[in-house]
Amino acid sequence: MSMLTRLFANRKTGTVAPSRIENVTSARRSEDFARPLRAHVYREATVTLESGYTRKGIVLDYSDTGLRIRFPTNEAMPRLLTVNARTVGIAGRAQVIWQKDSEVGLKLI
Repeated sequence: MSMLTRLFANRKTGTVAPSRIENVTSARRSEDFARPLRAHVYREATVTLESGYTRKGIVLDYSDTGLRIRFPTNEAMPRLLTVNARTVGIAGRAQVIWQKDSEVGLKLI
């Protein structure tokens, strides 16, 4: 019995502070870091690389800060490029934030 007391006697139940749990699960906290609303579309876009090479793709969704484009092939994209998606009102410089297979996430700069 003394061994059990020695092992478990100093354990306190409920050591996680309620305020920490409330911070993680509160609605206010999740609103602070929510992504901007995205418009789901299926419109054509053209991406121009620094070398002048252009690629056509499809805008899947976009927001005021960026867009997601799907290309027909899985070519690696450089970090900076120019995007022209006039059908959704976006044109200008963009930075590649992520790329998975043929889809690319761009942040407008």
